[in-house]
Amino acid sequence: MRPFRFLGFTLLAATAHAGEVLYDSNAHAERAIRGLLVASPYKISERARAGTIRYTVEHADAAWNWPETGEQHVETRGDRTTLTICGDCGREAAPSADELKRHLAPNAWVDGDDRAIRAFARKATGRTVEARMSALVLAVQKHMNGAIDYRRYATATEAFASREGDCTEFAVLLAAAARARGIPARIVAGLAYDSRFLGRPHAFGPHMWVQVWTGERWRSYDAALGRFDAGHVALRLGDGSPQDTYGVTRLISRLRIVDAAGVLPAQTSASRERTTDSAEPPH
Repeated sequence: MRPFRFLGFTLLAATAHAGEVLYDSNAHAERAIRGLLVASPYKISERARAGTIRYTVEHADAAWNWPETGEQHVETRGDRTTLTICGDCGREAAPSADELKRHLAPNAWVDGDDRAIRAFARKATGRTVEARMSALVLAVQKHMNGAIDYRRYATATEAFASREGDCTEFAVLLAAAARARGIPARIVAGLAYDSRFLGRPHAFGPHMWVQVWTGERWRSYDAALGRFDAGHVALRLGDGSPQDTYGVTRLISRLRIVDAAGVLPAQTSASRERTTDSAEPPH
């Protein structure tokens, strides 16, 4: 069984300092994380998550700015939001030159100018961005073989040195390595589905992953869980700083997923149907 590398309670760390220990033990952090798990209305199979899923979400924050990405289409009416997670159904505009420059530059958390990270990133080869990113995902997974640690929010260089952490460390290291290879990268804070997490079946847990600009669109890569799929819901886009996650924890604590339906290719909302293969009531 693969280890769980979901995001620890570091989503609360909007004012965290590099390497700061936020909880006195993993057990303490895990208790806090359990309070942020969002129940899925159905058991969602791997086959369904490999396709397109449309979620209906109820939340108390009508002003929340749900991110529209190339892989997530958003429609909000009052306190209900419909999120379609897909391969390319989103309608995000292409980034400006200044935005791409910002997502290439190192910062305090995604420090891709570190000499060790640059050497690490150079080993990931390939003719396309997709090939280089797939190689980087595997390299990060192989390198981050230390203990799962939910207690802190580390920088990319700290994660590289310790080899420990949760999905925050996987994300900042992957983003830093991508930038070191000349690939614009940003970090997504959101939710990801798993059939069982910290003893809770069929739930969405707080999570982080990376999106990179391929030259045509932003594409997601998840080194912590191994792949991006339709079980990922983006809540906020950022640059790796804990401050970018401000408000996310509060939203998660007041959020309820009331429906999840598989969407067949070329299927319209009028012809949508849920099948037992794509989503089943949890049991």
